[in-house]
Amino acid sequence: MWMVRIAVCDDDMRFTAELEEMVRREAADAGISVETEAYSDGDTLVADIEKSYSYDLIFLDIEMERVNGINAARQIRRIDRSALLIYVSGYEQYLKELFEVEPFRFLSKPVDMTKFRRYFRDACARIGETEVYYQFSFNKEIRKVAVRDVVYFESRNRIVHIFMADGSTERFYGRLNAVEKELSEGRQEFLRIHQSFLVNYSYIEKMNFSMVTVIFGNGNRIDLKISEDREKAVRSRLCNMAGGKAVDG
Repeated sequence: MWMVRIAVCDDDMRFTAELEEMVRREAADAGISVETEAYSDGDTLVADIEKSYSYDLIFLDIEMERVNGINAARQIRRIDRSALLIYVSGYEQYLKELFEVEPFRFLSKPVDMTKFRRYFRDACARIGETEVYYQFSFNKEIRKVAVRDVVYFESRNRIVHIFMADGSTERFYGRLNAVEKELSEGRQEFLRIHQSFLVNYSYIEKMNFSMVTVIFGNGNRIDLKISEDREKAVRSRLCNMAGGKAVDG
């Protein structure tokens, strides 16, 4: 069983402790290994994530005094687009803002245990599905990276370079066609926009006729060229993956 990294953030420390204990009890009942960390404010949580702390699941209150849950989530999403967010609060008046930060589920206070149990297990199942690794070797050393953290692959002079969300890079000797074929069987969507570029859909911020803009965890962006022979296919697939929504033209 994989390890699920969980943060609980609420400015009511008594409630935070209770929720953290609920997480541990439910994880034990479900046979899931967890690491938990409690936070009493959104800015401390964001600061830790900026220091490269990584959480798979975050329970987050909306109405906190120092940094509210929505603003905290906006900052988290600039760094980590894959963490699942479960809001624990009254949320009806915040639906428009919440859509922007892609929450996974909502829980109202006081917490209904049946819903908590179902949402927690749903979240862990989702995390288990998406925690996939790409394995490669370089200089006789076998290495692997989490697929969800790959922004894009670039092929140059028979070397495939892997650009990660945290700004780090890896490389190995190989062919991008082989990488594309292997990743096509997984759950994470990648787009072949050019003979030299294979891009993770999750990190695409925008595109036009000839360029895709990808965003890294630190907020840095880079434009990658779409080759002319792939423009139509890329735009069509990207539109389908976005649920039929139009893309910038």
